[in-house]
Amino acid sequence: MTGPLDALNGADVAAGADVAAPATCSRAGCRATATAQVNWRNPRIHGIDRVKVWLACSDHRDFLADYLGSRDFPVEVTPLGVDVVAVGRP
Repeated sequence: MTGPLDALNGADVAAGADVAAPATCSRAGCRATATAQVNWRNPRIHGIDRVKVWLACSDHRDFLADYLGSRDFPVEVTPLGVDVVAVGRP
């Protein structure tokens, strides 16, 4: 059985995690070097201080942000390595 997240390779980095190692894009099948973080949360189950991070190359940054935004998840795209402590409003 497949689901809506099958488009992603499952790379999900905890907020504040060490991103010094070579980081690859979270888009399924993409092995390009990540240049941005797509910071997001599901407001139905997480408080404002819970931030999930997907890594994105320049080709997939907008795709990943739009994917989450279309589900009404708060999203903030930042350069790689920026520590985001909250996304959206409570």
